[in-house]
Amino acid sequence: MILWVMPDSGAKTMEDYATLVALFKQEYPSVDLTVRVFTRNVLWRRIFTLKDPATEEMPDLIQIPHYWTALIVKAGIAENLSQLDPGLSLTDCLLPLKENCYQPGTKDMYSYPWWFDLSALHYRADHLKFVSSNPEEDLKTWQGLLSVCEALREQFGNIPGYYPMQNSDWRGSLSMRSALSCMWSRGLNFFTEDRAATLVGSKEFKEALRDYINLALKEYMPILRERGSLGTIVSGKASMMISRKQGISTFSARRGVRVSTLPVPATGEKSAAYLSGMNLFISTFSQHKKDALKFIKFCARPDIQLRYANMIEAFPAFEEAFEPFISSAPRLQVYKDILPTAHILPNMVIMGTVMEILKRVLAKCATQIVEHRFTQASLDRELDMTAKEIEFLLSIYKG
Repeated sequence: MILWVMPDSGAKTMEDYATLVALFKQEYPSVDLTVRVFTRNVLWRRIFTLKDPATEEMPDLIQIPHYWTALIVKAGIAENLSQLDPGLSLTDCLLPLKENCYQPGTKDMYSYPWWFDLSALHYRADHLKFVSSNPEEDLKTWQGLLSVCEALREQFGNIPGYYPMQNSDWRGSLSMRSALSCMWSRGLNFFTEDRAATLVGSKEFKEALRDYINLALKEYMPILRERGSLGTIVSGKASMMISRKQGISTFSARRGVRVSTLPVPATGEKSAAYLSGMNLFISTFSQHKKDALKFIKFCARPDIQLRYANMIEAFPAFEEAFEPFISSAPRLQVYKDILPTAHILPNMVIMGTVMEILKRVLAKCATQIVEHRFTQASLDRELDMTAKEIEFLLSIYKG
């Protein structure tokens, strides 16, 4: 049986999967499980070009972001889990994750929750004390965040390689997934309520994306430089980070460094967090569907949910594991308040493609910033063209 996954824990990914597979093999010694790791970009290309089991290796199980579910159903590459096991249930699954497991408009389940991450702002208390007497208050708004960034740069500007904000993307990219909180905080979405049109070309959407871009534009956050070439929040060459991974072991590994966690600062009326679920689906090409189903159920067990979430610094997808997980460390308690503010990307056929298009827009913005060519007009033009592409996709696929 072959499992295709993404690098959930960076350089430790294969080590963590070896542990997970060993635990699975203890209970199912007759199941031969091989793990293949791909980046999100490579996985996106490969799963939609699967064609001939006679000439290429076919996966039995594949990990996907929750909002790809509608697309894998449309592409005909996912097994109907409701038919494979009518007793498979989402009763204990966290509410925001449930609807993303079904073919839209039906009760047919095609993917199953595994784990999720949730965006938050992390800051070094020993750094912030020099520029703020009340970080929790000062970091409630995006403008407050920018002001704190400016003060931090003045305070630590003599440290080589220092930036107030660490870029959470290891490649140093501008990330659409990191920009989503800015959009939702303003009360915006990608689509109109009936999902018949897009709001990407609207003035409000352009302003929301600019909020996030300002971190790079004002040189508060490094871009287009891999993390290994810069300092980090742990090394002391950054003071804050907006991240979807909770980082409890990373931040606790350095003695004397106390990292506090807050909701992402609000660009609008209230803070909004991005919740991204990771699901598993069984390929229609699989010759080991029963074994694949065993692995899905194994990963959903509370003890395994807790074990793996701790390894990759994410969150369990099921209530029975989530509650004890966030109670395990004082800093995780803030996520009780962040979770109700969470938004998810809709489970639509075109959503994955929309995110890929917007990734290209931000890549172009990053290059323009580095080359000192970025203007609001250039961003507006890119988003206007993007809106036309999305409208075309909507006309074809109706979402």
